[in-house]
Amino acid sequence: MKSILWPTALIWLGLAIPIQAQVLTLNSEQTVNGIITWGELSALSQMQKIILDSQGNTAWTPTVRVFFKHRLVGTLEGATASFPDAVVQIVELDPANPYPEVLLSSFTGGAHCCNQVRVLTSDSSGRTWQTVEMGAFNGTPGAAEDIDFDRRYEYITADDRFLYTFASYAGSAAPAQIWQLEGNHFVDQTHQPQFLDFHRERLRGMADWFKDPPAEMEKNGFLAGYVATKALVGELQEGWQQMLKSYDAQSDWGLTTCQAGYDDRGNCKAPEVRYPSYPQALRAFLIQTGYLQPEDSLALP
Repeated sequence: MKSILWPTALIWLGLAIPIQAQVLTLNSEQTVNGIITWGELSALSQMQKIILDSQGNTAWTPTVRVFFKHRLVGTLEGATASFPDAVVQIVELDPANPYPEVLLSSFTGGAHCCNQVRVLTSDSSGRTWQTVEMGAFNGTPGAAEDIDFDRRYEYITADDRFLYTFASYAGSAAPAQIWQLEGNHFVDQTHQPQFLDFHRERLRGMADWFKDPPAEMEKNGFLAGYVATKALVGELQEGWQQMLKSYDAQSDWGLTTCQAGYDDRGNCKAPEVRYPSYPQALRAFLIQTGYLQPEDSLALP
């Protein structure tokens, strides 16, 4: 139990109730440094400005120095981008060790990319600290969330495999992916039952698409993410039937795929697979990505 590190607590009927994780956002030239603390753990954050050339072009790199009991236990360095954009958080990600983690989420730059996530965590003894690379994901920097209210925080991303598969980037929707830190790696817990309410809440937001589809959202790109999310909450058949009523039969985006992977020249290593319809291509894709099982019986045109 990590109550010794709670920054403040409310005492009521003999129970200590921790406040939320500590968060610092660095996203402007006026907010480029700061410090957050949790008990004896501190994260000293600074956006380092880099002069790129004689024309005065600049870039920014976030650096977080982490101290425990005034001793430096590690440093996190984020991505370098043309403007400051990062989130630093002290947060409970892994209850198997005695202290909270320090998370750094930073923007890499690029039109559709990326949020780079790194975490500093201790081992089970609390004596050794290490950096865990979660990776780079579509989107902007953000903090971890306790989506099932158990005081262990999760990191939420979108399943990037859905982007560009059946529609353009802007026309695609993706189911959420839920990640938990376990030791020195993150584990995908998207399909775990304790997160059903989270997926159901996302479905409530997606339901508006059927009433008033956004102009930029392409039917088949949206429906792929919708059916996958319905599968996550045990409503696959209902979602599939809705897709069959709504999909764009004229679009051939995603009907041809390379299942064998590409070589160094970008050529498919085996003959490409061509599906005769969107529902058949979607079924194969959802099996490949783990949202469906091959034995799932679905109506096909």
